[in-house]
Amino acid sequence: MKMKAFTTFFVSAIAAITIFQGCSKSSDAIKPTPASEEIKNETNSDVKPGRFFTDQPDVNDDYQIHFNYLLAKDSEDREWDLNGKMEEILLELNDAMTKATAAHELGGGIAKKYKFDYTFIFSEINFWRDGYDGPLTAMNNPKKVYYNFADFSNVDGGQAGVGVGTTFLRSNRNWSKERILLNVLHELHHTQGGGYSCVPGIRKGMGHYKDQSKRLQLTAGRKLGSTYAHQVKGCPQLKDSVFLEPTSKDPYDPYALNCLFKLGKYNHPDLTNVVRKLRKAGKYNWRTKFGSNCQWRNQEMDSDGYFLLGSHVNILK
Repeated sequence: MKMKAFTTFFVSAIAAITIFQGCSKSSDAIKPTPASEEIKNETNSDVKPGRFFTDQPDVNDDYQIHFNYLLAKDSEDREWDLNGKMEEILLELNDAMTKATAAHELGGGIAKKYKFDYTFIFSEINFWRDGYDGPLTAMNNPKKVYYNFADFSNVDGGQAGVGVGTTFLRSNRNWSKERILLNVLHELHHTQGGGYSCVPGIRKGMGHYKDQSKRLQLTAGRKLGSTYAHQVKGCPQLKDSVFLEPTSKDPYDPYALNCLFKLGKYNHPDLTNVVRKLRKAGKYNWRTKFGSNCQWRNQEMDSDGYFLLGSHVNILK
């Protein structure tokens, strides 16, 4: 399948790459090279006005969420990256976040929203290697979440973990714009590591609320519950994620927490006991988790240990 990267608001971008599993400031100053001059292996139907296939420098080095328009080879190209449909949903999504965060009883009245990447993404997969000190040159930046608007069907409405998320636009579960928006809100929550088992009301190891009748973001709603803010010591709160702005004074990085198991101050037993079990086993077990799975894993090597993509170091040893 082809992943097509886009940027909202001022510039729409698209890049064709091969994958194997499933914004801080205006980009006005960026002058990308037209797609027709960069891509030689794409079909003529991929090259359209407003699409660009080359990576561009980021406006800043902050944590950001980058959105992609994803097509299978035989998909109908509905041009959601070009016609404003993705932009409309994402603007409304962050509006929903500002209202929900400001209204939360433990949020201090502070309105927060997700940090979107308004720059260009990469044209090929080139995951990091052990001992490699060169610049990141592909969709492998752990300071970013890569979120796909996949324009094809799936039995699920979406799926996500730390690093990567997807909403399937043609899923029967996403029958309207509102349903798509709610699905993206839900899955973005998982890209932030939640729901953590130590959060009140969360089913341990499952990442969702025990009471699925509550219309909250980790079920299917616009409102935020205890996952956003709570009073449990040593347990992460969504409001402190580095992907929300304004940035918390003491933020957490979902990649460091859920992928590298660098727990730091998060010493709740529901987290530390899980890491202890994983280190004792020395390999990944999907049943043994304290939040959302890390999508930067090399899943083909899960039976041998716990390896990040492109790495030969078992971080559980």
